[in-house]
Amino acid sequence: MKWMIILLMSLGITHAQANTEPMQQAAMEQIIKDLADQSKGGQGVVEFTYQGMDMFVISDVTHDRMRILSPVASYSKLDSSQIDNVMFANFHRALDARYAVSQDVLYAVYIHQLSKLDKQQIESAVTQVFNLKASFGETYSSGVLDYQGK
Repeated sequence: MKWMIILLMSLGITHAQANTEPMQQAAMEQIIKDLADQSKGGQGVVEFTYQGMDMFVISDVTHDRMRILSPVASYSKLDSSQIDNVMFANFHRALDARYAVSQDVLYAVYIHQLSKLDKQQIESAVTQVFNLKASFGETYSSGVLDYQGK
């Protein structure tokens, strides 16, 4: 049994070491463009449509950061119940995507270190942002998990 644990651990380490190639901005943008219904832009800003929803990916290689976002609503027009639901969702119903506010706009957004991403995470991020925006006013969920908080 002990040898099996050591073998599994070493295989995991080998797999992790084999997948240490940092994500590059151009590669991330290509993954997004491949998912998109349509897209335009590059070199740090790509505007795209995913399943009919307008989205953006913004990245900064100098700071090794990226964000995928989609505007949801005017924040000042939300009622207190909607704001409470957004905050509740950020804790219980969103996985890696979150609701965030900037300049009176409520966004569905995924923020991450660019170099640490892989293709599967980028695909998941787009889906989570899509679900978070699409479910606003109903389940407020990224569609991936729910901690069933009260």
